[in-house]
Amino acid sequence: PLTPQELSLARGLFTSPGAPCLECHATGDPAHDQRATAPNFLLMRGRLKPDWTRRWMLDPALIAPGTAMPSGLFRQEAARWVFNAQLPPGFQQYSGDHADLLVRYILQFTPEEMARLGAR
Repeated sequence: PLTPQELSLARGLFTSPGAPCLECHATGDPAHDQRATAPNFLLMRGRLKPDWTRRWMLDPALIAPGTAMPSGLFRQEAARWVFNAQLPPGFQQYSGDHADLLVRYILQFTPEEMARLGAR
């Protein structure tokens, strides 16, 4: 599980303009989902493995050429992957792997989290 600090950081990354995840992914809102082209995050926990999800997020075009999921969301810095856009507040002190943090966040998604994000 994510610590409260990690949860806050991951939520900031997930909702940042540089990672517009909810533009394409279904959310359960019928008005939004009629245009959604990617699966609902609530379905992912039981279907996806962390290693595969990480590889997908790092280079989706390598796995599925032509996918709408953007590649280049992360860049490698030494032994970790770092978000490749403006970082949300709080990341200056975070030395962990950003791709790993986002995978952990996505794979523990709950209906409550989706509702919280919908309220933003």
